[in-house]
Amino acid sequence: MSEHAFFEYKARLVSTPHVEDKGEFVHCIIKMATADQEGRPRHGVELEQEAGDLILFLINPGPHRRISESSIHKVNEERLRDLGSASDVARVGKAEVYFYSN
Repeated sequence: MSEHAFFEYKARLVSTPHVEDKGEFVHCIIKMATADQEGRPRHGVELEQEAGDLILFLINPGPHRRISESSIHKVNEERLRDLGSASDVARVGKAEVYFYSN
């Protein structure tokens, strides 16, 4: 099992009274440890849920915006290299989130 798992997340943040197709696009890769703090391996759904929670914590849409058109899926480390330099990197615990501007 690999030491890290990678998830790609895409979504649009829209103001609540506005139409769906307008808003701020969010695109990022989440790199996170596959083992918990005690060293026990974590798998699939648990990792994906934690990745989604990290994103919600970081982008925190607030009361006047909502998340639209969101998707998250597992990718490999090569996808991180393919996207090139991130416009911003956030670290939460042992996880790293690479944000890309489109």
